[in-house]
Amino acid sequence: MPEPVRPGWGLCENSGLEYYESRPAEGLALVFTTRRGGVSTGGYESLNLSLDAGDAPKAVGENYSRLRRGLGLPPLVTLKQVHSDKVLPVNYELTPPDLLEGDACYTCRPGIALAVKVADCLAVYVFSKDGTCAGIAHCGWRGSATRIAEKLARQMAKRCSVPLVDLRFSLGPCVCPDCYVVGEDVRDRFREDFPAAERFFKPAPGSGRGSRFRLDIRAANRWLLSEMGLTASPSLDMCSSENPGRFYSVRRDKTTGRNLGIIILR
Repeated sequence: MPEPVRPGWGLCENSGLEYYESRPAEGLALVFTTRRGGVSTGGYESLNLSLDAGDAPKAVGENYSRLRRGLGLPPLVTLKQVHSDKVLPVNYELTPPDLLEGDACYTCRPGIALAVKVADCLAVYVFSKDGTCAGIAHCGWRGSATRIAEKLARQMAKRCSVPLVDLRFSLGPCVCPDCYVVGEDVRDRFREDFPAAERFFKPAPGSGRGSRFRLDIRAANRWLLSEMGLTASPSLDMCSSENPGRFYSVRRDKTTGRNLGIIILR
């Protein structure tokens, strides 16, 4: 029996794992892990899902095993993320994790789960309204500035033969503008490629002449995709930095683990 369609996000617990889940179409699931349910210790406590953050590989391996069992995941494809604007198609369910270098991926093939690792950056989920194609992007300030979410949506529309107006998007937790202060170099980089960039930067209190700014990467990506004609689905509008019990945050903790944003096409 197919899982019921539940467009809104709900907090779930299964086999000790805690995660958020949304089911916006039949055969499609969006998942965002919390940091609860794994075996990692210290700053990585407990469900760290990155081998690149300094955690013990054995612990990360066990965390992935628990995740796969708890969620009943099909083959899971992750990326070697490099803060790029590179979008990759995934056509084979046996693609080894981290073999592909880039920061967004998509598939039209059922039986695949795609994931990005985040700890303050934004996971952007893109999918067709009928659940026949799915993609996900890792959007920090660099990915946002180079419009990787837009590039993901355009590739999906072209390669999967889906009009842009039939695509939907949802956003995961990320660092909020109150916790995300950046310099003029970041603002200047946004101005190069991102339309209406100024609206997403506000002077930070105490920044004198405005050399420090609060950046809203969630608002930037939401505006960008809406301007393209995509329809917004419910998002997890939560701050990763302000929720230490649930989410990892590099801004808050420096040395820490990673959550996963996962999109599953069954």
